[in-house]
Amino acid sequence: MVEDLCFHLVDLVQNSVAAGARVIRVQFRESRASDSLEMEVADDGQGMDGPTLLKVQDPFFTSKSFKKVGLGIPLLKATTEVCRGDFAISSRLGHGTRIRASMQRSHLDCPPLGDLEGTLLSLLVSLDAVDLRFAFHAARGSFAVSSAEARAHAGDLPLSHPDVYRFLREYIRAGLGGLLLSAQ
Repeated sequence: MVEDLCFHLVDLVQNSVAAGARVIRVQFRESRASDSLEMEVADDGQGMDGPTLLKVQDPFFTSKSFKKVGLGIPLLKATTEVCRGDFAISSRLGHGTRIRASMQRSHLDCPPLGDLEGTLLSLLVSLDAVDLRFAFHAARGSFAVSSAEARAHAGDLPLSHPDVYRFLREYIRAGLGGLLLSAQ
């Protein structure tokens, strides 16, 4: 298991970037009524063929030449199974990959969400060539932000500019603040 779910989010986004994705869609759905948390990451990267799709779920497989193991996806799958959830991965060569993981939120082994505000801010600011489209849905409402939209509003300034960064941090904090069960 890992420390928090944001670790998985960063790992999946990094995989998407390595696969040449230009658009990465991240969605979280949190429900008190169904006691569930779902995370989905979908991209338009190079995708995988059937045999590779099966292999990425094996901890002793990695497509990265500098590593001997690839624990990210297998650990996420194991976490969802332990936490009475579901894990699904689909991919098509040339069309991208979609990973969905859901789990029982109150399960003793369910990792905390982690610093979603900080993680999202870091991803938005650091992924220059990617449109990261993030959405969080809960019974209390929804919040969405995309890096393309943020770049359009920032004009000539990079998202890492201190004024833009400060604005984004406050925007994300305000948007997620009242939605997260873990914050209550």
